[in-house]
Amino acid sequence: MEQEKIGRFLGQVRRERGFTQEQLAQRLGVSQRTVSRWETGRNMPDISMLTALCTQLDITVAELLAGQRIEGETITKTDASDLAERLIGLVRRKNGLRRLLSALAALAVTLVCMAGLYGYEFCIDVSSTAALEAAIDAWCADDGLCADVLERAAVGGRLFVLCRDGQGGCLAVLERGLFGRYRMLRTDHFDEPLCIADMERVGGREYLLTFCLSDLPGVASVVIYDRYDDGSQPDPPAPVSTQRIEKTPFLRVERLAEGTSVAPFGARYFDEAGEEIPRAELLAGTAYDGGSSYGGGPAAAEPWLVYVLEGIIALFGLAFIRYFLTL
Repeated sequence: MEQEKIGRFLGQVRRERGFTQEQLAQRLGVSQRTVSRWETGRNMPDISMLTALCTQLDITVAELLAGQRIEGETITKTDASDLAERLIGLVRRKNGLRRLLSALAALAVTLVCMAGLYGYEFCIDVSSTAALEAAIDAWCADDGLCADVLERAAVGGRLFVLCRDGQGGCLAVLERGLFGRYRMLRTDHFDEPLCIADMERVGGREYLLTFCLSDLPGVASVVIYDRYDDGSQPDPPAPVSTQRIEKTPFLRVERLAEGTSVAPFGARYFDEAGEEIPRAELLAGTAYDGGSSYGGGPAAAEPWLVYVLEGIIALFGLAFIRYFLTL
Protein backbone atom coordinates (compact mmCIF):
# COMPACT_ATOMS: atom_id res chain seq x y z
CA MET A 1 0.00 0.00 0.00
CA GLU A 2 1.27 3.45 -0.89
CA GLN A 3 1.29 4.74 2.66
CA GLU A 4 3.50 7.73 1.87
CA LYS A 5 1.14 8.83 -0.90
CA ILE A 6 -1.85 8.52 1.43
CA GLY A 7 0.07 10.38 4.12
CA ARG A 8 0.89 13.29 1.83
CA PHE A 9 -2.77 13.44 0.74
CA LEU A 10 -3.92 13.54 4.39
CA GLY A 11 -1.56 16.42 5.13
CA GLN A 12 -2.73 18.30 2.04
CA VAL A 13 -6.47 18.05 2.77
CA ARG A 14 -5.90 18.81 6.46
CA ARG A 15 -4.20 22.06 5.53
CA GLU A 16 -6.94 22.83 3.00
CA ARG A 17 -9.48 22.45 5.80
CA GLY A 18 -7.43 24.83 7.95
CA PHE A 19 -6.68 22.31 10.69
CA THR A 20 -3.41 21.91 12.53
CA GLN A 21 -2.30 18.40 13.40
CA GLU A 22 -3.20 19.05 17.02
CA GLN A 23 -6.70 20.31 16.13
CA LEU A 24 -7.42 17.27 13.95
CA ALA A 25 -6.09 14.97 16.68
CA GLN A 26 -8.43 16.56 19.24
CA ARG A 27 -11.44 16.11 16.94
CA LEU A 28 -10.58 12.41 16.46
CA GLY A 29 -9.59 11.69 20.06
CA VAL A 30 -6.01 10.74 19.23
CA SER A 31 -2.61 12.29 19.89
CA GLN A 32 -0.88 14.84 17.65
CA ARG A 33 1.94 12.31 17.27
CA THR A 34 -0.51 9.78 15.79
CA VAL A 35 -1.63 12.26 13.14
CA SER A 36 2.00 13.07 12.36
CA ARG A 37 2.75 9.36 11.83
CA TRP A 38 -0.19 9.09 9.44
CA GLU A 39 1.02 12.01 7.36
CA THR A 40 4.60 10.74 7.17
CA GLY A 41 3.42 7.31 6.05
CA ARG A 42 4.86 5.48 9.05
CA ASN A 43 1.41 4.33 10.22
CA MET A 44 -2.04 3.98 8.75
CA PRO A 45 -5.27 5.07 10.48
CA ASP A 46 -7.17 2.31 12.22
CA ILE A 47 -9.91 0.94 9.97
CA SER A 48 -12.51 1.83 12.63
CA MET A 49 -11.44 5.49 12.34
CA LEU A 50 -11.63 5.86 8.55
CA THR A 51 -15.20 7.18 8.47
CA ALA A 52 -14.65 9.80 11.20
CA LEU A 53 -11.36 10.91 9.61
CA CYS A 54 -12.93 11.29 6.18
CA THR A 55 -15.87 13.23 7.66
CA GLN A 56 -13.52 15.71 9.33
CA LEU A 57 -11.50 16.19 6.13
CA ASP A 58 -14.56 16.21 3.84
CA ILE A 59 -13.28 13.39 1.64
CA THR A 60 -14.52 9.89 0.86
CA VAL A 61 -12.97 6.63 2.04
CA ALA A 62 -12.24 5.85 -1.62
CA GLU A 63 -10.28 9.12 -1.98
CA LEU A 64 -8.38 8.39 1.23
CA LEU A 65 -7.36 4.90 0.08
CA ALA A 66 -6.52 6.22 -3.39
CA GLY A 67 -4.43 9.01 -1.91
CA GLN A 68 -5.97 11.59 -4.27
CA ARG A 69 -9.17 13.37 -5.19
CA ILE A 70 -11.60 11.41 -7.37
CA GLU A 71 -13.43 13.63 -9.85
CA GLY A 72 -16.99 12.85 -10.81
CA GLU A 73 -19.62 10.68 -9.21
CA THR A 74 -18.79 7.30 -10.72
CA ILE A 75 -16.03 4.79 -10.07
CA THR A 76 -15.05 2.17 -12.61
CA LYS A 77 -14.90 -1.54 -11.79
CA THR A 78 -11.13 -1.34 -11.92
CA ASP A 79 -11.11 1.53 -9.45
CA ALA A 80 -13.51 -0.31 -7.16
CA SER A 81 -11.42 -3.48 -7.33
CA ASP A 82 -8.26 -1.55 -6.58
CA LEU A 83 -9.84 0.25 -3.64
CA ALA A 84 -11.25 -3.03 -2.29
CA GLU A 85 -7.81 -4.60 -2.43
CA ARG A 86 -6.34 -1.65 -0.57
CA LEU A 87 -9.03 -1.87 2.10
CA ILE A 88 -8.50 -5.63 2.47
CA GLY A 89 -4.78 -5.04 2.70
CA LEU A 90 -5.34 -2.49 5.46
CA VAL A 91 -7.54 -4.94 7.38
CA ARG A 92 -5.04 -7.76 6.97
CA ARG A 93 -2.18 -5.56 8.07
CA LYS A 94 -4.11 -4.45 11.13
CA ASN A 95 -5.17 -8.00 12.01
CA GLY A 96 -1.63 -9.22 11.43
CA LEU A 97 -0.31 -6.64 13.87
CA ARG A 98 -2.92 -7.64 16.42
CA ARG A 99 -2.02 -11.33 16.02
CA LEU A 100 1.65 -10.52 16.45
CA LEU A 101 1.02 -8.41 19.54
CA SER A 102 -1.22 -11.12 21.02
CA ALA A 103 1.44 -13.77 20.37
CA LEU A 104 4.11 -11.58 21.96
CA ALA A 105 1.85 -11.03 24.98
CA ALA A 106 1.34 -14.80 25.29
CA LEU A 107 5.10 -15.31 25.08
CA ALA A 108 5.70 -12.69 27.77
CA VAL A 109 3.11 -14.23 30.11
CA THR A 110 4.62 -17.68 29.55
CA LEU A 111 8.13 -16.48 30.33
CA VAL A 112 6.95 -14.59 33.42
CA CYS A 113 5.12 -17.67 34.74
CA MET A 114 8.11 -19.93 34.09
CA ALA A 115 10.52 -17.46 35.68
CA GLY A 116 8.16 -16.96 38.63
CA LEU A 117 7.88 -20.69 39.30
CA TYR A 118 11.63 -21.17 38.96
CA GLY A 119 12.39 -18.17 41.18
CA TYR A 120 9.93 -19.39 43.80
CA GLU A 121 11.47 -22.86 43.93
CA PHE A 122 15.16 -22.07 43.41
CA CYS A 123 15.54 -19.11 45.73
CA ILE A 124 18.28 -20.13 48.15
CA ASP A 125 21.64 -18.41 47.93
CA VAL A 126 24.35 -20.65 49.41
CA SER A 127 27.23 -18.23 48.84
CA SER A 128 27.17 -17.17 52.51
CA THR A 129 26.70 -19.23 55.67
CA ALA A 130 24.28 -16.66 57.12
CA ALA A 131 21.96 -16.88 54.08
CA LEU A 132 22.07 -20.67 54.19
CA GLU A 133 21.25 -20.78 57.90
CA ALA A 134 18.35 -18.37 57.38
CA ALA A 135 16.96 -20.57 54.58
CA ILE A 136 17.15 -23.72 56.73
CA ASP A 137 15.52 -21.92 59.69
CA ALA A 138 12.67 -20.73 57.43
CA TRP A 139 12.22 -24.24 56.02
CA CYS A 140 12.03 -25.74 59.52
CA ALA A 141 10.04 -22.90 61.11
CA ASP A 142 7.38 -25.30 62.44
CA ASP A 143 10.08 -27.27 64.27
CA GLY A 144 11.55 -24.17 65.89
CA LEU A 145 14.96 -24.97 64.43
CA CYS A 146 17.80 -22.50 64.77
CA ALA A 147 20.49 -23.98 62.56
CA ASP A 148 24.22 -23.57 63.02
CA VAL A 149 25.91 -24.71 59.82
CA LEU A 150 29.03 -26.79 60.54
CA GLU A 151 30.01 -28.59 57.32
CA ARG A 152 28.84 -28.84 53.74
CA ALA A 153 29.60 -31.17 50.83
CA ALA A 154 28.44 -31.10 47.20
CA VAL A 155 28.12 -33.90 44.67
CA GLY A 156 26.40 -33.63 41.29
CA GLY A 157 23.49 -31.23 41.69
CA ARG A 158 23.06 -31.86 45.43
CA LEU A 159 24.37 -29.95 48.42
CA PHE A 160 24.48 -31.63 51.83
CA VAL A 161 24.69 -29.36 54.87
CA LEU A 162 25.41 -30.57 58.40
CA CYS A 163 23.91 -28.34 61.11
CA ARG A 164 23.67 -28.28 64.85
CA ASP A 165 20.43 -27.23 66.50
CA GLY A 166 19.16 -26.99 70.05
CA GLN A 167 17.80 -30.54 70.01
CA GLY A 168 20.65 -32.35 68.27
CA GLY A 169 21.64 -32.27 64.64
CA CYS A 170 20.18 -31.70 61.19
CA LEU A 171 21.22 -32.76 57.70
CA ALA A 172 19.77 -30.44 55.04
CA VAL A 173 19.68 -31.64 51.43
CA LEU A 174 19.41 -29.04 48.65
CA GLU A 175 19.13 -29.29 44.85
CA ARG A 176 20.90 -26.91 42.48
CA GLY A 177 18.92 -25.29 39.68
CA LEU A 178 20.04 -24.38 36.17
CA PHE A 179 21.19 -20.88 37.18
CA GLY A 180 23.15 -21.70 40.32
CA ARG A 181 20.61 -21.12 43.08
CA TYR A 182 19.22 -23.97 45.18
CA ARG A 183 15.92 -25.33 46.45
CA MET A 184 15.43 -27.25 49.66
CA LEU A 185 14.62 -30.93 49.21
CA ARG A 186 14.43 -32.09 52.83
CA THR A 187 15.88 -31.81 56.31
CA ASP A 188 16.59 -34.89 58.41
CA HIS A 189 16.87 -34.42 62.17
CA PHE A 190 18.83 -36.73 64.46
CA ASP A 191 19.82 -37.12 68.08
CA GLU A 192 22.47 -39.83 67.55
CA PRO A 193 25.62 -38.69 69.42
CA LEU A 194 28.05 -40.72 67.30
CA CYS A 195 28.39 -41.30 63.52
CA ILE A 196 25.51 -41.76 61.10
CA ALA A 197 25.84 -43.41 57.69
CA ASP A 198 23.24 -42.64 55.04
CA MET A 199 22.76 -43.51 51.38
CA GLU A 200 21.79 -40.93 48.76
CA ARG A 201 21.13 -41.48 45.06
CA VAL A 202 22.39 -38.63 42.87
CA GLY A 203 22.42 -38.74 39.08
CA GLY A 204 21.66 -42.49 39.04
CA ARG A 205 24.57 -43.33 41.37
CA GLU A 206 24.64 -44.29 45.03
CA TYR A 207 26.67 -42.24 47.50
CA LEU A 208 27.56 -42.80 51.13
CA LEU A 209 27.11 -39.87 53.51
CA THR A 210 28.96 -40.17 56.82
CA PHE A 211 28.60 -37.42 59.40
CA CYS A 212 29.08 -36.81 63.10
CA LEU A 213 28.60 -33.89 65.49
CA SER A 214 30.24 -35.15 68.68
CA ASP A 215 33.85 -35.50 69.76
CA LEU A 216 35.22 -39.03 69.38
CA PRO A 217 38.00 -39.29 72.01
CA GLY A 218 40.66 -41.81 71.07
CA VAL A 219 39.03 -42.68 67.73
CA ALA A 220 41.43 -42.76 64.79
CA SER A 221 39.13 -44.29 62.17
CA VAL A 222 35.51 -45.15 61.55
CA VAL A 223 34.50 -48.22 59.53
CA ILE A 224 31.10 -48.51 57.81
CA TYR A 225 29.96 -52.05 57.05
CA ASP A 226 27.60 -53.58 54.53
CA ARG A 227 24.21 -54.39 56.02
CA TYR A 228 22.59 -57.74 55.43
CA ASP A 229 19.87 -59.70 57.20
CA ASP A 230 19.59 -63.06 55.47
CA GLY A 231 22.83 -64.57 56.80
CA SER A 232 24.12 -65.28 53.29
CA GLN A 233 27.19 -63.05 53.64
CA PRO A 234 30.48 -64.03 55.31
CA ASP A 235 31.09 -63.11 58.93
CA PRO A 236 32.41 -60.56 59.75
CA PRO A 237 30.77 -58.38 57.07
CA ALA A 238 32.90 -56.64 54.46
CA PRO A 239 33.65 -52.96 55.15
CA VAL A 240 32.08 -50.47 52.79
CA SER A 241 34.22 -47.53 53.84
CA THR A 242 37.11 -46.88 56.21
CA GLN A 243 37.52 -43.22 57.11
CA ARG A 244 40.38 -41.56 58.94
CA ILE A 245 39.11 -39.12 61.60
CA GLU A 246 41.10 -35.92 61.79
CA LYS A 247 38.49 -33.73 63.44
CA THR A 248 34.86 -33.50 64.43
CA PRO A 249 32.26 -32.51 63.44
CA PHE A 250 32.66 -33.86 59.90
CA LEU A 251 30.60 -34.63 56.79
CA ARG A 252 31.93 -36.81 53.98
CA VAL A 253 30.47 -38.08 50.70
CA GLU A 254 31.82 -41.17 48.90
CA ARG A 255 30.72 -43.16 45.87
CA LEU A 256 29.19 -46.55 46.72
CA ALA A 257 29.33 -49.74 44.71
CA GLU A 258 26.02 -50.88 43.22
CA GLY A 259 24.00 -53.14 45.50
CA THR A 260 25.60 -51.85 48.68
CA SER A 261 23.42 -51.23 51.71
CA VAL A 262 24.46 -49.60 54.97
CA ALA A 263 22.87 -49.31 58.42
CA PRO A 264 22.51 -45.71 59.68
CA PHE A 265 23.92 -46.53 63.14
CA GLY A 266 26.18 -49.43 62.18
CA ALA A 267 29.56 -47.67 62.34
CA ARG A 268 32.43 -49.21 64.33
CA TYR A 269 35.27 -47.25 65.87
CA PHE A 270 39.00 -48.03 66.08
CA ASP A 271 42.02 -46.44 67.77
CA GLU A 272 45.50 -45.84 66.32
CA ALA A 273 46.53 -49.43 67.09
CA GLY A 274 43.55 -50.82 65.20
CA GLU A 275 41.77 -51.93 68.34
CA GLU A 276 38.02 -51.47 68.33
CA ILE A 277 36.59 -49.00 70.83
CA PRO A 278 33.19 -50.20 72.06
CA ARG A 279 30.26 -47.94 71.35
CA ALA A 280 29.26 -48.02 75.02
CA GLU A 281 32.67 -46.65 75.99
CA LEU A 282 32.30 -43.70 73.61
CA LEU A 283 28.81 -43.01 74.95
CA ALA A 284 29.88 -43.03 78.57
CA GLY A 285 29.41 -39.65 80.21
CA THR A 286 27.04 -38.37 77.50
CA ALA A 287 23.36 -37.55 77.89
CA TYR A 288 22.45 -40.31 75.45
CA ASP A 289 19.28 -42.11 76.56
CA GLY A 290 19.82 -45.29 74.57
CA GLY A 291 17.60 -44.57 71.56
CA SER A 292 18.56 -43.05 68.21
CA SER A 293 16.35 -41.37 65.64
CA TYR A 294 17.14 -40.03 62.19
CA GLY A 295 14.86 -38.38 59.63
CA GLY A 296 11.35 -37.07 59.98
CA GLY A 297 11.92 -33.46 58.82
CA PRO A 298 9.88 -31.57 56.20
CA ALA A 299 10.39 -32.60 52.57
CA ALA A 300 9.70 -30.90 49.23
CA ALA A 301 7.97 -32.32 46.20
CA GLU A 302 9.91 -34.69 43.99
CA PRO A 303 12.83 -32.90 42.25
CA TRP A 304 11.52 -33.68 38.76
CA LEU A 305 8.08 -32.21 39.49
CA VAL A 306 9.31 -28.62 39.13
CA TYR A 307 10.62 -29.32 35.64
CA VAL A 308 7.39 -31.11 34.68
CA LEU A 309 5.40 -28.03 35.72
CA GLU A 310 7.81 -25.79 33.77
CA GLY A 311 7.26 -28.00 30.72
CA ILE A 312 3.47 -27.82 31.09
CA ILE A 313 3.59 -24.01 31.28
CA ALA A 314 5.83 -23.93 28.20
CA LEU A 315 3.47 -26.20 26.23
CA PHE A 316 0.43 -24.08 27.12
CA GLY A 317 2.36 -20.96 26.17
CA LEU A 318 3.36 -22.40 22.79
CA ALA A 319 -0.23 -23.46 22.16
CA PHE A 320 -1.52 -19.92 22.81
CA ILE A 321 1.24 -18.37 20.70
CA ARG A 322 0.40 -20.65 17.79
CA TYR A 323 -3.32 -19.92 18.22
CA PHE A 324 -2.81 -16.15 18.05
CA LEU A 325 -0.47 -16.38 15.07
CA THR A 326 -2.95 -18.48 13.07
CA LEU A 327 -6.12 -16.70 14.24
